[in-house]
Amino acid sequence: MVNKRTYWAVEALGVAAEGLGGTISNAQYVPGVQSVGITTNFNLEQIFQLGQLEIYQDLEEVPDVEVSVERVIDQFTCMYARTMNVGAPGNKITISGDQNNKCDVVFSVNNETTDDVAGDDNPDSYVWCSGMFCSSASFTFGVDGNFTESTTLVGNHKKWTAAPGAKIQNLPTDAAVLAGNAPTAGDVKKRQHFTMLSIPAPISALAASEKAIQSISVSVDFGREEINALGTRLPYHRFVTFPVEVSCEIEALVTDVTDMTMNALPNAANTTAQAIKFVVGDIAVTDVQTIGASTAVHTFDLGAKNRVQSVTWNGVDTGGGNASITYSFRNFNKLDYTSAGTLNT
Repeated sequence: MVNKRTYWAVEALGVAAEGLGGTISNAQYVPGVQSVGITTNFNLEQIFQLGQLEIYQDLEEVPDVEVSVERVIDQFTCMYARTMNVGAPGNKITISGDQNNKCDVVFSVNNETTDDVAGDDNPDSYVWCSGMFCSSASFTFGVDGNFTESTTLVGNHKKWTAAPGAKIQNLPTDAAVLAGNAPTAGDVKKRQHFTMLSIPAPISALAASEKAIQSISVSVDFGREEINALGTRLPYHRFVTFPVEVSCEIEALVTDVTDMTMNALPNAANTTAQAIKFVVGDIAVTDVQTIGASTAVHTFDLGAKNRVQSVTWNGVDTGGGNASITYSFRNFNKLDYTSAGTLNT
C-alpha cells in the first residue's frame, strides 16, 4: 500500500562501513536523530557550437549527494564519530587520523498504516548512499534545550530500492514493548551533564561561583575538494583542505567585569593560546562545587592553541536582558572526540 504521508515514526537512519554493497542489514541504527535531509545536485555543463542557437549538448557530470543529519546528544556515540570511523567510533577521532575514512548511509521508509515503529517490519523502500565523507560538523551546548549535533556528509552515489527484504540492525520494535520491556529510550544530555576541564582565560580567572557559562558551540568544515583522474568517472578522492579551522564560541554572563573584559591595546600582545577541553557526562552535575563528579560519555578536546578572534558584549538593553560576553576562539586541525558510549540500544 502506498503511504498517504511519511512521518518520523516510520523513518530510520543507519550507518555502515563503506563497501558493503548497499545491504540494508549491514547498517547500524542511529538513535536520537531529529531530522535527515538528502540533497542531490545534477551537475550539468552547457556546450554550444558555432552555427547553431540550440544547445549542442547539456553534458551531465557526476552528481553530488549531500546528507545532513540533526540529532540530540545522548548516551550513544555521536554521528560525527560514526561517519569519521565506522570501524571504531568509540576510539579517539582526530581530523588528521580519520580524514580519509568513508561510510555508507542508509535511510529507510516503512508503511505508515501497518507499522507504528520502524522495526516492526521490513521497510517498503530505502535509499543507499555509498562512499560518503564527513564534510562538516557542529555541536551546540546551551543552558536552554537539549545538546545537539549537526553532521553533513558528501558523496556521489544515491540509489533508491523498493522491497529490500531486510531492515536496519537494532531498530526499535513494538514487540519489545509487548514482551514487557521498556521502549527504546535515550538519556538526552542537558546543561547539568556538562563539565569544563580546560577553561580559557579570562573565564578561568573567575571564581567557581562566577563562571556562569551560558553556551558553547564548536564547528568544523573540512572543505572537501575532489581529485579526478583520467580513465575514471568517479572522483579519485575527496581530500580535506588543510589547514582546517575549528571554531569555538563561548558565551558567559558578565559577573566580574574587570576579570572578564579583554583589553585591546595597539602596542601590546592582547591574546595568548588557550586550552579548551570539556566532557558531557552520564551523571547530572547538580552544583558548581561538584563539577567533575560525572563520568565522561563524550569528551571534546580542542587542544592548547586556541586563540580568541573576537569578544562581543551582548544583552545591554532596556528589555531586561542580562549582559553577557561571547568569546570566539579558533584553532587549526585540532578537534579530538572520544566516546565512552555505545553505538545503539
